[in-house]
Amino acid sequence: MSSTPVEVRRSSQQRFVARNERGGEVPIGPDGAPEAFTPGELLLAAIAGCSGLTGEQLLIRRVGETAPLSVHADRSKDPQDPHKFSSIQVSFDVDLSGVDDAERGKLVAAVESAVDRLCTVSRSVEEGTPITVSLPR
Repeated sequence: MSSTPVEVRRSSQQRFVARNERGGEVPIGPDGAPEAFTPGELLLAAIAGCSGLTGEQLLIRRVGETAPLSVHADRSKDPQDPHKFSSIQVSFDVDLSGVDDAERGKLVAAVESAVDRLCTVSRSVEEGTPITVSLPR
């Protein structure tokens, strides 16, 4: 079992709450449920969050600690299977205009490389990590 398990508990019909050991909570519900994330949105948030955490230090060293930084994740659905994403796109929103062209290219390559090598969530999704589901017998 992981060192930071997550429990997802039913709170009402079609509503769940994910909790971690540190007290964090995230509401989960179907598409259209107010103030809740769908499971697919949580996957996108995990990928964007992991990418942001991975690239943050490289970026703020060049653009400054107070520079706005956002990471967006979107997906394309598989036209043959509506219950599967066919691709996920991640984009950083950060102003690099103060970084000269040569340094910008190196910075972009460094962030992309860091995310490719170190982002646990993206790597797990891309490499197809096996998932085991169990129920009491």
